[in-house]
Amino acid sequence: MASIFSSPGGLKFGEDPELYDFARPPYPEALFAWLRATCALGPDSDCFEIGAGTGHATLPILATPVRYLLAIEPDSRLADRLRSKTSDPRLHIEIAPFERAHLPLGLFDFGFAAMSMHWLRRGRALARIRDALKPGGHFAMWWNVYHNSAEPDAFGRATEDLFRGIEQDPNATSGVGAFGLDVAARTGELRNAGFNNIEHRVFDQQITFTPEKLSALYATFSRVRMAPEETRTRLLSEAERVVREEFGGEVTRTVTCSAYVGRR
Repeated sequence: MASIFSSPGGLKFGEDPELYDFARPPYPEALFAWLRATCALGPDSDCFEIGAGTGHATLPILATPVRYLLAIEPDSRLADRLRSKTSDPRLHIEIAPFERAHLPLGLFDFGFAAMSMHWLRRGRALARIRDALKPGGHFAMWWNVYHNSAEPDAFGRATEDLFRGIEQDPNATSGVGAFGLDVAARTGELRNAGFNNIEHRVFDQQITFTPEKLSALYATFSRVRMAPEETRTRLLSEAERVVREEFGGEVTRTVTCSAYVGRR
């Protein structure tokens, strides 16, 4: 497996921003309620986001409401999609990799990263994040886990062979627990960066997928998008077939949102 830091997968999401926006499920409302309470979010909160994408986390945070949100997104195509969804004057979008984004020291009450921290060298990134927060400020990171190889569900077992031979990613390495659910590793990274009062919560959603909806979701995964076209077409077609023939035309899966918060 190539290092994720050198993988081109992070540049693949913007190839079809409309598909990404449509296919990725929303994060649970219970997550945002927990963040509001734990991180004291409110109308005086100045915030930043790492990897805003098309706004699946951006828009709920704006609705908290907060005073200001700097959304850092390296892909201009995804940023354009986000812009098309809101003209909120509290939102400022900076198109840049996080490592090169302008992030003033000690300015922010809250920072967050939804489905993006695994693309960064976390030791360096978390040190920079901590420096950007005010004393007492909070940082949150979370992942929607669609497949946990250590404990696969029925659909995961039925489709396990589909991913053989294509590049893996931290959320779906065969036989290894999901990256976002490795609580010891993720909390250790926060602790090593100087965060305290670290908390972890899990929020489960039951989501029903039609063959087309499941195929659309798979088509947004970086490792699927990096596969040769013939392999990608076969994989998506076979995933749809499994839903139709083995699960009666729809499959309900537990999508786990695994979230972490630390305080400066």
